[in-house]
Amino acid sequence: MAGSAVVVDDHLLVQILVGEEPPDLPSGAAIFTTGLWYHRLCRAACSGTVVGALSRALGPVDTATGAGVASTIIELPDAVGLRSMRDLAWPMARLLRDGHRLNLLSLEALAAAEQLQAEIWLTTADANPPLAGAADARGVAVRLVDR
Repeated sequence: MAGSAVVVDDHLLVQILVGEEPPDLPSGAAIFTTGLWYHRLCRAACSGTVVGALSRALGPVDTATGAGVASTIIELPDAVGLRSMRDLAWPMARLLRDGHRLNLLSLEALAAAEQLQAEIWLTTADANPPLAGAADARGVAVRLVDR
């Protein structure tokens, strides 16, 4: 899979941003995420009151570490690609037209993966049977990753 592309969820994105890439991530793979997953990560990092799997995964950290992680999230590195909704809105609408009843997060991930000819990588916490089923029907691989 060297030189290939992967679309990662917010849980995997934060791991990558703090230098804890999944061990199966191939060297040289192009890393992408979606706008909604990026927003969910920003929301979790921005507020100590956000309750959810992602904010629990960030856990308690000292102020300096927290500031460093927040800075890395805010200044998303160029090494992480982010597809524009300008490029994905129409393909997302076509997915709905084709009968795939998915939420916006899933529609965006599947449309991005199709455009990029990428695999979708989700943490087991984000296992998403409807997305996996639609992706399989369209020939897009979905990989579940334990963190």
